Amino acid sequence: MTGHDITPDDRTGSLWQIVSGREISAKLHDKAFIVSTVTTLLLVVLGFAASFLFTGRSQTTTVAVLDDQGARIVSTAQQINRSSGSDDTIKALKVSSQAQAEQKMDAEEADVLLERTGGSWRLSGLKSAPSQTSSSTQALARAVSAAGLAQTAQQLGVSSERLTAGTTMALDSLGTSQDSEQQTAGTALGVVFAILFYLSMIIFGYAIANSVVEEKQSRIAEILLTAIPSRQLLLGKILGNTVLALGQMVLIVGVALAGLSFSPWKEYLSLVTAPAIWFLVYFVVGFMALACLWAAAGALAGRSEDVSSTSMPLLMVVMAVYFYGLFASGSSQVIASYIPVASAIAMPTRLVSGGAAWWEPILSIAISLVFSAITIWAGERIYRRAILQTGGKVSVTRAWRSADVVR
Repeated sequence: MTGHDITPDDRTGSLWQIVSGREISAKLHDKAFIVSTVTTLLLVVLGFAASFLFTGRSQTTTVAVLDDQGARIVSTAQQINRSSGSDDTIKALKVSSQAQAEQKMDAEEADVLLERTGGSWRLSGLKSAPSQTSSSTQALARAVSAAGLAQTAQQLGVSSERLTAGTTMALDSLGTSQDSEQQTAGTALGVVFAILFYLSMIIFGYAIANSVVEEKQSRIAEILLTAIPSRQLLLGKILGNTVLALGQMVLIVGVALAGLSFSPWKEYLSLVTAPAIWFLVYFVVGFMALACLWAAAGALAGRSEDVSSTSMPLLMVVMAVYFYGLFASGSSQVIASYIPVASAIAMPTRLVSGGAAWWEPILSIAISLVFSAITIWAGERIYRRAILQTGGKVSVTRAWRSADVVR
């Protein structure tokens, strides 16, 4: 921005709009900003595409067997797999010997060998034992158990159901399956919101601080402040960057929600849409509060190299609150949902998991607005009293106690 952009005919009340417009225009022509935005959106799209590809892909396990009894067990395992809702396939391949089974596995025509050794069954891989957690291994184990149970029941002359009466334990929950799904979705969404908020705050925060210190170091700030009141200049910078950050965040969240609607987890779309909107509201409130402090950190610096040290206290506070909001649980998470900045992460997480009443986000936003008003007032005071002080870094105490030198 140059002094030519501001004319004496401009009304003081509209000067912040000019500053804001110039901030937005400059950023939209910045290749780094465009590339980072497009790259982030592509990563979101690719993430959903990869998850859809790998989640939707079914696997086929070919089991080499030596006799008809082994083939029947494989057939039972396939029925068990289907009844559990899995799309994976388990099929049998008849071989004449263990040596032939090894040849088939070496040629990748078979994956494992199922054979009876003595009074038990053994499932073997070629170079390593099969995974105990794979769906095919678990289905084969249940099929072997069912076959052995049926044989024992036949020898005793009773039914399998009578033989196993009172020997099983059902797994259940005092809540509902939806409660568990909401908790999982809330945790996952909280991590996503935390990463988005933190990265955006750091990227735009440093951009604001560097912009302020560059204007101060090059003495452009002195020219600007002869035509624009400091409050108008600061307000324009904050609002311009807030619009950009919010626009970027809306794009990311919008693409993510659209991707979710086409993914295997599309049933969660209605669950996360409202918390996502609340997150955007929290984002705006939190961003404006911290953006003003970033501008103050830039005003305290004497040169660009000083920004890292003048912004370090702010960065440490942001990180502490960020991690608190991310890892809080139980009553600690409830408290975090009312602490500004941390609430941007904790409250949407509680909304997804169903742990917050309808009035809680409203109260939390009100607290965040009060906090924002305080930080904006404090940041503006430091910015106004430090922006024209040259000769090195300015301490917060010195800036706070200094007299106003600009309007």
